[in-house]
Amino acid sequence: MASIVKHLISKNPVSVERGTPVIKAVELMASHNMGSVIITKDGKLAGIITERDVIRGIARGISLNQPVEEFGTMKDLVTVREDDTVYTAVKKMAERNLRHLIVVDRDGNLKGVISVRDIIRESHVLKAISQVEGEEFPGSD
Repeated sequence: MASIVKHLISKNPVSVERGTPVIKAVELMASHNMGSVIITKDGKLAGIITERDVIRGIARGISLNQPVEEFGTMKDLVTVREDDTVYTAVKKMAERNLRHLIVVDRDGNLKGVISVRDIIRESHVLKAISQVEGEEFPGSD
């Protein structure tokens, strides 16, 4: 039986509303020891801001007092369903060079965020990936 994504969710998602200054998202990341914060609009999933987004924004000279949507990803969000296999999540992360994936349920409701750290922490994940038959893992050649 393949491992599924919902078993990798280790923390409840932390979120901020659109319009929140980036510095508040950074403070939340630090206080919760997380590399990302979900951006919401009226309580619904709207985007994600990550450590890398913050670094890139600072490098472009954007103030940390600007709203999170100035730094974060607001369009074309890459998500994975909670009942997808871990292989599916890893493949999406590898193909898009992502460190974080938003996890949703069948209706698109936010369930959590998984990170590369969550995946490598699970020893059974490598075994599950190696048992996938007929699929090539990106970068395995």
